[in-house]
Amino acid sequence: MFFPNLKIFTNNKKYSRSISQTIDNKKMSFGPKCKFLENKLKKHLSVKYAILTTSGTNALMMAALSTKIKKNDKVLCSNAAWVAATNPFLIMGAKIVVSDTKKNSEIVDFDSLNKKIIQEKPKVVILVHLNGQPNYDEKFHKLKKKYKFFVIEDAAQAFLSKHNNKFCGTKYEIGCYSLSIAKPIHMVYGGLCVTNNKYLANRLIAARNNGMFTKNEKNSLATTTGLNLKPSDIHASIGLENFRNYKKIKKTLIQNSKIYEKKITNKKIKFLKPEGKEAIPNFAQVLVKNRSHFMKYCIKNKIGVSKGLRGLVETGLIKNKKIQNLKNSNDLSKRIVRIPFGSGYQKNEILRITQVLNKY
Repeated sequence: MFFPNLKIFTNNKKYSRSISQTIDNKKMSFGPKCKFLENKLKKHLSVKYAILTTSGTNALMMAALSTKIKKNDKVLCSNAAWVAATNPFLIMGAKIVVSDTKKNSEIVDFDSLNKKIIQEKPKVVILVHLNGQPNYDEKFHKLKKKYKFFVIEDAAQAFLSKHNNKFCGTKYEIGCYSLSIAKPIHMVYGGLCVTNNKYLANRLIAARNNGMFTKNEKNSLATTTGLNLKPSDIHASIGLENFRNYKKIKKTLIQNSKIYEKKITNKKIKFLKPEGKEAIPNFAQVLVKNRSHFMKYCIKNKIGVSKGLRGLVETGLIKNKKIQNLKNSNDLSKRIVRIPFGSGYQKNEILRITQVLNKY
């Protein structure tokens, strides 16, 4: 039996019924189901504005356009981040500055990040919450008040996670989420921006709607730059079905992660326990000394694996000569592996996988 790297919760009968209804109602483009899902997500996250889009990547693009960043402005981000976090700013001509993580962790090293804030005085800081793990810090919060930089929370992997009973992605100016198939709640492809600021909400809507602010949509009058990043009601109908099951999905993800944590006893494999009391993992990840050898063993034994998140500096896209002191995140990038996970996996399957891993 082969265990795929990702196995998600599915409800094919309800998906088919909901999609058929959407097609029968002749509302396949951005329509009532998209707006209904926006309202559901807004209420769930306790924010004033939720703007649905086609992917987490495009949510980050919309957020970047909303900052009015200029060429050569500095944007600070953890080295442990998906390229979608910084690519919009690179396109806009910004200079990317990166900081390190804690040792053997995807969590931001705030000593590193806060020093870079004082040294570089960035216009924007991208705060990344990887694998459902909250990244917040009191000194960072104080520095924000002092230097008045703009914060985008990349919560693409942290839709259901909380910190101090508040959802990740809702603390600062704009939060960005992915609702793609690998995430706890998905639309197959989808994303979301949230904010509590009316001005920013209008800019996000314009960025999504070809440069048209809400008041000008009916007249099709574009008054700023933007793209067509509107999702379809077909995707929203799948998102709504999954959202109805989010408590079950959340429970399964936590359960499967805890089984791995308890049952992986092989000292050659370090399971990366998700940090944070209210963290909801998207992935199960381990650290190994020889990643290539470990992955070959897994594939031979029908265990689907993939490399984890790669450090931004490995992409070669960041040309900043000041890149240094990234030992922890660079080491993590070379050793991390994602093992089979997802809300579709049953307890007995996870236990069988751990048996194979313990024989490595």
